[in-house]
Amino acid sequence: MRRRVNVFLALFLVVLAIDAFRPISESHQWLKDELNYPLVKLGLWQGPWRLFGPDVDRVNLRLSALITFADGTTDTWESPDWPELSWARKFVLARHMNYYGNILKAGQEPAWDGLSAYLARTTQHPGTVTSVVLSLRGALIPELDEAQMLPVAPYVAWDPASPIHEWHPAP
Repeated sequence: MRRRVNVFLALFLVVLAIDAFRPISESHQWLKDELNYPLVKLGLWQGPWRLFGPDVDRVNLRLSALITFADGTTDTWESPDWPELSWARKFVLARHMNYYGNILKAGQEPAWDGLSAYLARTTQHPGTVTSVVLSLRGALIPELDEAQMLPVAPYVAWDPASPIHEWHPAP
């Protein structure tokens, strides 16, 4: 029985390697194509990852919060600036990246109360939180043929922040 489990795991690792890496030859692409159907049926196929293609994500969004306390003081919070983080830090914070990305999708307004309550609980201030205002700012990265010259640094022509949600703790 143990031998069968080991053979299964070895084959499964080979399948993952074939599916996970970018094809390096026509035979690798053929194997990948042949594996797509069984992986779809098993619920393991993840689709293409268009990280370096002509259709990369061109909308850069940042979430921020203004936290107000009972004594009138305020504190601010901003979602991480992902381009500034190292690859290792991004790997560790991958779930956070997905969370902030998903919370900004349409129809996620109910999740904003949860984020606001979390920020109220975890802020470094001894006072009582009276409100949390979530704001969103964005930057649409222009098409390469639309721009004369893109800056070398990350594109930072941000729109002004606009409030999207106000939260108050329950009395």
